[in-house]
Amino acid sequence: MRGVPPGKRSARRERKEGGTMTNMLENAQVSRRTFMKGSALAGLGAAAMGTGAVSLFGCSPSADGAKGNDAATQAVEETTTWGHCAINCPGRCSLKFHVQDDEVAWVETYTSKDAGFDEVQPRACLRGRTYRRWLANPDRINYPMKRVGKRGEGKFEQISWDEAVDTIASELKRIIDEYGNESVYIPYATGVSSTTARSLPRFMNCLGGFLGSYGDYSAMQMEMIVPHTYGASGFSGSTLNAAEDAALILAFGTSPTETRQGGAVSHYDWVHLRETTKGKMIYIDPRMNDSVMGRSAEWQPINPGTDAALCSAIAHELIANDQVDKEFLDAYCVGFDEDTMPESAKGQNKSYKDYIMGTGYDMVEKTPEWAAPICGISADRIRELASEIGEAKPLYVVQGWGPQRRSNGELNCWSIMMLPLLTGQVGLPGTSNGCR
Repeated sequence: MRGVPPGKRSARRERKEGGTMTNMLENAQVSRRTFMKGSALAGLGAAAMGTGAVSLFGCSPSADGAKGNDAATQAVEETTTWGHCAINCPGRCSLKFHVQDDEVAWVETYTSKDAGFDEVQPRACLRGRTYRRWLANPDRINYPMKRVGKRGEGKFEQISWDEAVDTIASELKRIIDEYGNESVYIPYATGVSSTTARSLPRFMNCLGGFLGSYGDYSAMQMEMIVPHTYGASGFSGSTLNAAEDAALILAFGTSPTETRQGGAVSHYDWVHLRETTKGKMIYIDPRMNDSVMGRSAEWQPINPGTDAALCSAIAHELIANDQVDKEFLDAYCVGFDEDTMPESAKGQNKSYKDYIMGTGYDMVEKTPEWAAPICGISADRIRELASEIGEAKPLYVVQGWGPQRRSNGELNCWSIMMLPLLTGQVGLPGTSNGCR
């Protein structure tokens, strides 16, 4: 959907949206000071007259409107069309655009007064509902602009679409002919993931290829480490509704009710899970986030970025107390101990067990006492966590993108994923692989 030409936009920017008090005041052009002073006077007047009716000064129709001004009372033809939110989020929640004179006047979303709690509703979050402000933002560029000054001077002039298309096409052909297709780079950018991932690459492939990108700013380290853990690309775990069957839900650095607020994404799934699961939920996060509150679950604060230390100490206790699923590890994993180490690495104390138990390259035993001052969780509580994790069946382990979005974040991510592997709680009902 296109934006509005600057001329139209300035005339319509103050149009009220949804009939809110704020926009009514904006349309009436009443300052806060005037509104408060007038309201106080109106209240005093009503009290003096001994009546309960209080008139709010500044909220009544304007003088022009009261006289039947044609501009104020003339009906505006409105049409509606359904679309969806296209912000860089997987929700794609429903948006209903109300259009007047070829301009989006206001936006609403999917609603159903009869919908029950178990019916998923793709209601847009507040960000999606602000689409009109995005479309009509005065800083939005609505026309092709060509630089006329030196690079960095900020001097541009408006050109026609035909000139813009011809310029881009001729320059693209010149660059490919002169420097080759690898000189054309398609970057990753917020809000245009569908374009950069599909349309533009397909177009460039028809011209001989391009220089692509890899990873992204959201889950780069998770994307890079998961293939080394599970031998496949991708970085997704089981859906949240699988956790309804879990005996223990262990969540690291995740808050779906904040990061995925729309009705068609994990916000709804997480809230539904909190209401329906019979299992215990333990949140490990530096702060008590919105996903923790409102439900009788345990919040375990941790020092930021120290998830790997905590998980290593838990692994130590699982190994020491014979709570690992050795049969699963021998059948499906490589490198837990000497039994499954590659021939080229045998006898060198390079296994995961060696690293955890202090016989590996650093000769540091990853005990709860070692981890406690690092992660800020007491050694006794680490032992309790390890015992609960070792006994829980099914065990559902999930992590957000926070633990891996830092220096050495791939080790945080990797260590969390080790917990379901050590206990053999992968690929079963009510389990996940430790990813998001």
